[in-house]
Amino acid sequence: MCVVIWLSILSPVNAATVQVVTEYLYPYQIKNEDGSLGGFMTEVVHALCKQAGDIPDISVMPWARAYQTAVTTKNTLIYSIVHTEARRPYFHWIGEVKTDPIYLWGLARRFPAQSDSLMLLKNHRVAVLRGSNVAQYLAKRQFSHLKPLSYEDQLLRMLEKDRLDLVIGTEQTIWQRANKAGIDFNTLAKVVELTELNTNLSIAFNIASDPKLVARYRDAFSTISSNGKLAGIQQKWFDYIQVAKQ
Repeated sequence: MCVVIWLSILSPVNAATVQVVTEYLYPYQIKNEDGSLGGFMTEVVHALCKQAGDIPDISVMPWARAYQTAVTTKNTLIYSIVHTEARRPYFHWIGEVKTDPIYLWGLARRFPAQSDSLMLLKNHRVAVLRGSNVAQYLAKRQFSHLKPLSYEDQLLRMLEKDRLDLVIGTEQTIWQRANKAGIDFNTLAKVVELTELNTNLSIAFNIASDPKLVARYRDAFSTISSNGKLAGIQQKWFDYIQVAKQ
């Protein structure tokens, strides 16, 4: 399923429409109660497009489809995407924003202590987002029981029902999923940190995109980074998350 959300902002009459693809991922891209698209990185993209003088036409879809669309469609922007060596040739990288550490999570009663070694866990059943860099990372390390999924809404329920052993996410993401599912966050435990995957989230254009468009967006990102706009959005969402977790 693909959800198309048009963000109407005050822009010059001659503003262009930029095609944008993304997925739902708390707190970066979230579905508001009124059905609109919100979230930390969505606000960053909104500010970026406004600075560039354009209107974003955002399509929300499963990650594998969003990624494939961005790889194959000229002048398409994608967020939030991790900048890896394998992905580097397929995109023009506009800018990046710091994110939180990523962990493997399990039920606290099954994993009472954190593991010192990722490789000791490779025979466990691990849910991964289809087409994600995490899925590729674990597959290369011979994790033999990966469970590729298009959506992650039911991950924690699957964990409770013993259909999975481990799930992946930042503390903020797992907390939100537990809260949404009515699961006590304290019944979950960090099992091991995926330190090699602790990279920033990026915004990128398809590699065949108009060079002038790419340059304009790089300039716009530089501007919102230097004028305090980006820092203001980051602080707003940090405060929001702290209040929500109380």
